[in-house]
Amino acid sequence: MRKFFITFIITIFYGFSYAWDVNKDSISDSYGNKIPKKSYSKIIVIDPGSVEILFEIGAEKSIVAIGKTGQSKIYPVEKTEKLPSVGNMTTPNFEKILQYKPDLVLVNSMMARSMENFNRLGIPFLVSDTENLKDIIQSIRILGILSAQEAESEALAKQCEEKLKIIQKKIPKHSSVKGAILYAVSPMMAFGKDSLPGDILRHLGVINIAENVPGNRPILSPEYILKINPDFLAGAMSLDSVEDIINSSNVVPKTKAGKHKKIFILDSSMILRDSYRIFDEMEKLQQKIYQ
Repeated sequence: MRKFFITFIITIFYGFSYAWDVNKDSISDSYGNKIPKKSYSKIIVIDPGSVEILFEIGAEKSIVAIGKTGQSKIYPVEKTEKLPSVGNMTTPNFEKILQYKPDLVLVNSMMARSMENFNRLGIPFLVSDTENLKDIIQSIRILGILSAQEAESEALAKQCEEKLKIIQKKIPKHSSVKGAILYAVSPMMAFGKDSLPGDILRHLGVINIAENVPGNRPILSPEYILKINPDFLAGAMSLDSVEDIINSSNVVPKTKAGKHKKIFILDSSMILRDSYRIFDEMEKLQQKIYQ
């Protein structure tokens, strides 16, 4: 029975379509954009996760410029800080983009509304719209194709798959740990099931208390928090202090999370970014949850 369950989970994990799909002659994204399946030598990357992956597989020579982030850094910082910028992830400078004459632009889903500009200017592009871990592993493999680093990207993808297997093997049997990754605290909002943090919690064997609450960023009322009584609460995005979570509601100290001091802050640049580094952060999060 257990063997059947594991096989079923693996089938689910690899059975659905990806944010980026690769075919015989083309690569496409979930928005219907399509580019030829080949390597590109002048890539502008306006997606921090893709920047980190390209550096890790040794494809930094393919990057001519990147989109900068507001507060968080892009790894490896000492190298990415030296790269030319074409603006930020949401409002890039198209004049600068044209100056570099890119043969491909990789953008984050926050920039999806700019698709018409790329089409109008005749610039090939793909939108990275990662919502789960399988998308990240798939994007690693595809970035290897786009940068002529297929062997290196395959090795990195397999490393991530192996880390995920190890993480899942460490989940205690019959685990019933309940928790949430919070987006904000005024009001308290959490990441729902159809999000990257939601998928992370699933693979950590955690019952996401926001999963059955309506909305993409469900609001968790004090009454609901007290009723569900989470084992832990983790903060991300604008939350940078445990005290912010504790002081957000007088019910938080009354929960198991509050009583057992299972309230912590996550590095948003690692837990929310579609980078290979997310699997390392998952290992750290698992230790905090189950220790």
